[in-house]
Amino acid sequence: MERSSDQVVKPVNVEALSKWVGAIPDDVLQEMDTIAPMLQAFGYDPKANPPNYGEPDPEVATNTYDVQKNSDKWVKTVQDVLQQSKKLSDA
Repeated sequence: MERSSDQVVKPVNVEALSKWVGAIPDDVLQEMDTIAPMLQAFGYDPKANPPNYGEPDPEVATNTYDVQKNSDKWVKTVQDVLQQSKKLSDA
């Protein structure tokens, strides 16, 4: 599961898009084109598992690399933001 706070810190990236892979039962995957026809409308192969989302823009790839390389910094940033938010809501 991806928290909304992850979306604030992390850029939209293929890693987040692919977190569902392996969590959907085979019988559902077999009927994905019927269950989720919008996938094909958006240009994805509904039978592909994992789907090919294409290559991220260079800026997104760079940001993703930065988040992964500096994960300790980003975890601390998230904790600081959540702590500040709690202080504001308690006030």
